[in-house]
This record gives sequence, C-alpha cells and structure tokens, in this order.
Amino acid sequence: MECQYTVLKEFLMQNLILELINSKYILLRTNSEQADGWSGIKDATSHGATCVFYCMIRQAIVGDDDCLFINVYTPDLNKDAKRAVMVWFHPGGFNAGSGDDDVYGPDFLVEKDVVLVTLNFRLGAVGFLNTLDEIAPGNAGMKDQVLALEWVRNNIVNFGGCPDRVTLFGTSSGSASVQYHVMSPMSQGLFSRAIMQSGSAVNPWAFTSNPKENAMALADKFGIETTSTAEMVKKLAKIPTKDLVQASSELAKNRNFLSGDMHVFVPSVEGDHGQKKFLPTTPWELLKSGKISDVPIIFGLTADESDLFTPMVLPAADNFVNHFDLFIPSDLNLTDAAQRQMIGESIKKFYFNEKPVNSETAMELTNLLSDVYFIYGAALSGKIISSRNSAPVYQYFFTFHSPVGMIKTFFQMTDGVMHGDEMTYEFYSTALKNKPQPGSPEEKKTNEILEMWTNFAKQGNPSTTMDTAKIEWKPMGTNGNYLDIGNDLAMKKLMLNDRVMFWANIYKNVLGDYFKMFN
Repeated sequence: MECQYTVLKEFLMQNLILELINSKYILLRTNSEQADGWSGIKDATSHGATCVFYCMIRQAIVGDDDCLFINVYTPDLNKDAKRAVMVWFHPGGFNAGSGDDDVYGPDFLVEKDVVLVTLNFRLGAVGFLNTLDEIAPGNAGMKDQVLALEWVRNNIVNFGGCPDRVTLFGTSSGSASVQYHVMSPMSQGLFSRAIMQSGSAVNPWAFTSNPKENAMALADKFGIETTSTAEMVKKLAKIPTKDLVQASSELAKNRNFLSGDMHVFVPSVEGDHGQKKFLPTTPWELLKSGKISDVPIIFGLTADESDLFTPMVLPAADNFVNHFDLFIPSDLNLTDAAQRQMIGESIKKFYFNEKPVNSETAMELTNLLSDVYFIYGAALSGKIISSRNSAPVYQYFFTFHSPVGMIKTFFQMTDGVMHGDEMTYEFYSTALKNKPQPGSPEEKKTNEILEMWTNFAKQGNPSTTMDTAKIEWKPMGTNGNYLDIGNDLAMKKLMLNDRVMFWANIYKNVLGDYFKMFN
C-alpha cells in the first residue's frame, strides 16, 4: 500500500522541525473504509473538522460528518530513524472530543524523539449505533480506530516511525479504547505496548448491554415507528447529525448517573452475522478468556478522580441518602431488590459509616464516585491482565497536586488531583498555554512523566535514570507494586487496597468466578 500524504509545509517550533500531515478517511454511517488517495498537492497543514459532538466549553454542538483525520507529528522524515510511535486516543466518553492539537499539542512528546499520532473517530450514535444485525453492526467508532492503526502500521515508516514499536495511550474513554484494543481480536498485532490512564473498558460508562433498545429509543425521539431495523437506520441516516447528538443528550438525562450509566451510545457486543467483530463478547468475558494481546502495559489512576463530579452530585444528596443502591455500578445488571438494598447499605456504611452526606464529607463522596466510575474497573482488570499475561504490567497512582491542570482549567477548579491531570504533563495545549515555568514543580513533573512514558514507548520499560528522579519501576506482579507519582517518585504496594477489595467482593458475589483471584 502506498502512503497517502504530501508534505507541503515545514515549520519551526522551539528549535524543532515538526511535520504536520492529516490523512483522511471517508465517513460512512456503518462501515470503516479507507479513503481514496489524491493526485497533486494536498494542503495538510491545518486540521480537518472534528466529528460532531456537544462541546461543554462552547456550550454548542460542533463538528462535521467529514471528520476522520489522522495527525502525524515527527522530528523529521528520515525513513531510517525507526522512532518509537505513540498513538493517542482522546477522552470524551465516546461522545465528545477530537485529536486536534489545540488541546493535545505535540511539543513535549516530539522533543523526546518519538513520533506522535492523534486521530478522530466517529462519536455517539454515528459511531456506536448497534441494531445487533448487519444493518448497523455496532462499534463503528472503534473500527475507525482500528483502521487508523492499520494505516500507522502500513505508513508510519514514511514519517520516521517504526511500525514494530507502536504504543497506544489515552485518558478516560481514550484509556478504555486502549484496553478495548488490548482485548479485541481485530486489533491484535497492530501495536506493541499500551498505556491506560484513568479509564477502563470495564468501567460502567464504557459499555452498554442494551444497544438495540438504545437505537430504538433514539428512533422513537424522531417518531420513527417500525419493526424493521433497515427502515429505522435508513430514516435515522437522513437526520442531521447535530439533531442526533441533541436527541442522544436528552436520552442520557434519563440514565442513572450515580451508577456510571452516563452515555447512551458506547461500545457494545456485536451480533453474529458473519462480519469481523471488534467486540465479540463483554469486556469481563474477554478478560476472563485470557485471549488478549500479551504486550507490556502501564495503567494508573489519579488520587481524586471524581473531584469534577462531586460538586454536581452533592447538592442532590437528599435524593440518594436513603437509596445508596443507586451507586451500584450499572454493569452488574443487578435487579434483585433485596440484594440491591443489602449492597446499598454496605456502600453507605463503608464510605460514610454514620456520617451524613454533606460538604464536610465531600471527600468521602469523591472516593465513592471515583471507585464506581474509574478505580475498581482499572484496578481489577489490571490485576486480571497481570495474572494472565507474561508481559509486564506497570501500575501507577498519580498524587502530584498542582492548581494547574487541563480539565481543572476548563472547569475553573484548582483543588485535588483530578481525573486527567496527567495530560497536563504530556501535551502542550495552545488553548491553556500550559508550558511549565523553569524550575517549577510542574516542570520537574513534566520531565519525569515524559521520560518514563517515552522510555516505555521506546523499550518497554518505564524506569528512569534521570539525575532528578531515578527510579526502578517494578512490574505489578503478585505483590501489587505501584509507582506513587507525587512530589517525588516512590514504589509502594497494594494501591487503595481496602477500597479495591470492597468492590472485588461485591463483584465476586454478583458475578461469581470472575473474581476468585481476589480471595
């Protein structure tokens, strides 16, 4: 396959030559296919459109259907350089976001002599509508990602990258995307390492077990009444994507946010009708099977993952103070009323004991939300992968506090070690202008994160011998080793063990033998 690109422009950025090339995929409503090439010169020095989504910052629906672009950033185009490649999957709950460099700028990473690839993929209903048949097979957004990885494998050498040293990394739903690729049969062989930051495919917001019902609910919003999935999808395809986004947002308002059931259109199991399936069974079943990519992995979490959500939930405490069963993760699919009540009472006792839910116990609420939304899924799946695979699994806990933070700044917050804080030290954002001050703690942390992450991308081991931060990052193993990334770097054991074991016991009681290893 010939690489579909033309270098039109080079530009100097802080004494570094960067090449920016966008390579476009055609947008189809149900299938991921490579776009045709072009002849002559294509101006690829500016970003293509984002996919359509509701932007919380702008308070508006933005983007365009013609949105499937790859962005490649490289120090130079020496085909013999064989640099490590890092492919970034953006966050946004599979319903928002893009790979553009106004947020995910390449400056920091490319200075470490790696090739950075970012990309867009179809979002929301357009990317994840699933009728469980050949009409809308589901997971189109994930298959867009697979197609991007195939493009990287076939073309990245032309940008100085090595197709045999490709590291996937992402935050939140981007991290869940990485884990999906680790588990999906469609993605095997397309990458050699993986970094998962604050998100897991087994978090309740990252998977739906009712995709066809969700598709029918969307159709109902537009008065589409038919038992034919072909007719339903045909009519939905004629509706402007912005209207689909608006309707999906309205459907999401009816979900139980406390249980992690936040989004309507996310990855789901595909029906069996002869096609290649990205997700042939549930994430938990894939983990249980052990048929996953055996590659080195880093996964980790932040100290206060749900600081962002606590101010939204706390004012509604009267609605759940006597109904803690509302916090039972949606992926447990637990319907037995007596069992729900028992687990709800155990949740209340574990996190609050006899204390009321108010501003004085906001930290307890943050811990509960963090565990439901992020921590239990990442910790449990990390332990399962570590026990199944021969390749090392490295674990971290990000505890470095700074008032500077990518998501913090967007939401005008300064406290806590928030969900996504690591991104601040990986990417330069032209929107946030987060270049650290020389000699600041933020500069030290940026250097440490970049050194460890790119060491891992280059050689599969994130340990660092920097003068300012020498650390042998030990694999998780059977001892539960993890790296505490605080003001200093320190190896510790059994991250948040009491909280992880609390949820492990609940999952073991409900789902049985999945969690025998947590005895």
